[in-house]
Amino acid sequence: MKFFFFDGEKLPSRPKLLDLTQGLLGGFLAILTLVYLTIYSGSYFIMAPFGASCVILFAVSQSPLAQPRNVIFGHLISAFIGLLFLKLLGDSVFVIAFSVGCAIAAMQFLRCVHPPAGANPLVILLTANQINYDFSFLLFPVLSGSIALVIIAYIVNNLIGKSKWPIYWFALFRNKKL
Repeated sequence: MKFFFFDGEKLPSRPKLLDLTQGLLGGFLAILTLVYLTIYSGSYFIMAPFGASCVILFAVSQSPLAQPRNVIFGHLISAFIGLLFLKLLGDSVFVIAFSVGCAIAAMQFLRCVHPPAGANPLVILLTANQINYDFSFLLFPVLSGSIALVIIAYIVNNLIGKSKWPIYWFALFRNKKL
């Protein structure tokens, strides 16, 4: 047991005050913005996985997992899979588990892995008895909320962060050299 609690592994270095400020301010502004957009627009801009997206966007913004392509497409793909499975197969335990696995595989295949997006099928399938989902869920809150997060991350990470963000945007087409 001593190994688990004392001198077992080396911890990462403590974050600098600037990094803590970036995480605090970014997460606060992002969620506050999504909540206010939801209140004043009458459309949903927020869902639970966006809280975890904020951790990645503001605490490890240089990670490939924190790039706009990964955030937006990761959420869209996994939510689409959750909705598709719900409409075609229902919400059984097997379907819930399989939808998460398929969402992960699809994000890997399409090179847009964003771990918080893996929760989207869970959100959809575990609440399907209380909420009547249709494919408009992909626009509000999935697409609209993830785009808002990326805009806020662009502002906060470039105002406070030491490094330019993002590293890449969508990379939909390959730039072929002549």
